[in-house]
Amino acid sequence: MTFKNTKIERELPDEVRKWLEEEIKEQDERYAKIVAEMKALDTTREQWYAEFFERLKKYGFNADGDQRVIIKDEELPVKPDGDHVVVY
Repeated sequence: MTFKNTKIERELPDEVRKWLEEEIKEQDERYAKIVAEMKALDTTREQWYAEFFERLKKYGFNADGDQRVIIKDEELPVKPDGDHVVVY
């Protein structure tokens, strides 16, 4: 089976087309609001990352039962370039 032709051509009633346009507009507005809220958390998020990495370096994480693995500085992930992206 091929997924090349996945669109079914059909006529949409005006009522359905209008509803779709309104729904898309509302979803875009909600998305923009979520993106703005996530952007406002950038400085707080950086602090959360720093605290989390500090805990990993100091206490490690639970590997098996009560065995803890301490993470070295060079093993910590490096922050990628770019912003956080909200995906829905």
